Amino acid sequence: MQVLPFGGSRELAVTIGQPSYIHRGAGLHRLTCPVMLDTRHTVVAGVPVTLSGWAWLSMTGMDWLGGWTTERPVVTRDEPFHATLVLPLTDEQLAVVEQRRAGSDLNLQFDGNVVLGYDPAVADGSENDRWPERSFQERIYIYRDAWVRLLSQVSTAMSLAIVLPVPLDASAASRVCSHLREAIRKVNNGECGDAVTEARKAIDAMDGKQPGWDSERHVAGIRKDERTLDQRLAMLRHALHGLASPAAHGDEAAAEIRWNRETALAVIAGVAALAACGTVGASI
Repeated sequence: MQVLPFGGSRELAVTIGQPSYIHRGAGLHRLTCPVMLDTRHTVVAGVPVTLSGWAWLSMTGMDWLGGWTTERPVVTRDEPFHATLVLPLTDEQLAVVEQRRAGSDLNLQFDGNVVLGYDPAVADGSENDRWPERSFQERIYIYRDAWVRLLSQVSTAMSLAIVLPVPLDASAASRVCSHLREAIRKVNNGECGDAVTEARKAIDAMDGKQPGWDSERHVAGIRKDERTLDQRLAMLRHALHGLASPAAHGDEAAAEIRWNRETALAVIAGVAALAACGTVGASI
């Protein structure tokens, strides 16, 4: 709880509670938290209150999540009253949160600003008495099981998002991610065959970073239960390359293949997942 002093001996106690719900949307969701407010009988009823601020994911570092506000306009009351904090979160942000969380508990930090509107009780007072703005910080600790229950509320609506930190240079890792971004752009534009071609180009760029893939013939000659992790990832690479090749080369079966959004995304997701593996490169 934060007790914020305002001019004219006014106070407002603010407490942000545990997240209560994630309302699913079309790629953009709403995380809501209850906010408890209490003027302690120092502010007359009916004074408008504006609450807003920024949210941070506080794990190994501080990752900005975006701005938050209240669901509805808020005014003071004689007794303690409530508001609902709303933080928009995209599919991609939830994926980043899961990557940072890595199965552990979650820490969120809310930076808030509170502005009191016109208050007739201090309208004729000095400037200090009429001071209407204060700031605060509140940290929320969310247990792993509680967060998983919240995520289950949006699981049926979440689209696939794989987190790939992209190096801003001309390296092979950067080229891999560039092709994957272009593949996603093309599939969103309905150019599914071209999207698969871009995914294949990402595999080719990946080969420049990991040139030592075992050949498909070599890996196939090893018993499945004797293959190392690198050999199994190599087999995945060869399978994805073969799957994506008809769109790029137009082989004999290409004329019969009709790529749609789902099949193109299957290729893109497989390539992205392979690129995200540490054995391919920690910088991808």
